[in-house]
Amino acid sequence: MYLVNLVAYAIPLTLAGIGIQSSQRAPAGFADVVSSYGIDATASWQLLVAFVQNSLFISIATAITLVTFHVGVLIVRDSQGIVQSMHTVVYTTSAYLVATFSAVWYLTNQAGVSGARQLVRTLQAAFVYAIIDALGAGLELPGGRPNSLGVETISTQGQWILAILTLTLLYYLFSLYLGARINHRATRSNAVIAVIAVALSPVVYVTGSIITYIIA
Repeated sequence: MYLVNLVAYAIPLTLAGIGIQSSQRAPAGFADVVSSYGIDATASWQLLVAFVQNSLFISIATAITLVTFHVGVLIVRDSQGIVQSMHTVVYTTSAYLVATFSAVWYLTNQAGVSGARQLVRTLQAAFVYAIIDALGAGLELPGGRPNSLGVETISTQGQWILAILTLTLLYYLFSLYLGARINHRATRSNAVIAVIAVALSPVVYVTGSIITYIIA
């Protein structure tokens, strides 16, 4: 069932152009096979690569969510089994992950949203620097420390994308809360703790990356 959902999510993303790189060229062997059926080799290869990339992103994001969410319900001792966590993540939150991915892709690649794109990058840099400072690592990112948010440069189109991105992230977290409450029969406070475990995963990832960089 997960594979069916994965394909159902990845195909619309791919057909919408997400992940497609016009500079890609089809390998000779692939081109020979599809050309014999009268199919455009370059276009079909670009679609195939984008489909695989989109599927991998959804799978990785889903796996991270599943692990962190289940760890959360284990911490509060409300776990009703990994299957219930899979039901929560695979059948509900995956849709919001896809919506978030779509908004991020649009923000990254489309013209007219440069102000919103810069705001997101500035917030990301500020987040990383907050962890660097907390660890006393003394590291510097290539772009340096952000000076200002620059919200005055955000277009109306960019505001809409940021609003959509914010809503999808909130619904994503809320669906996890409902999953903890319904599937794992957690109390309100325990369900919140399980959601916090998922929300803290970026902190854990960045912290681990910084420590690894320092050690290396």
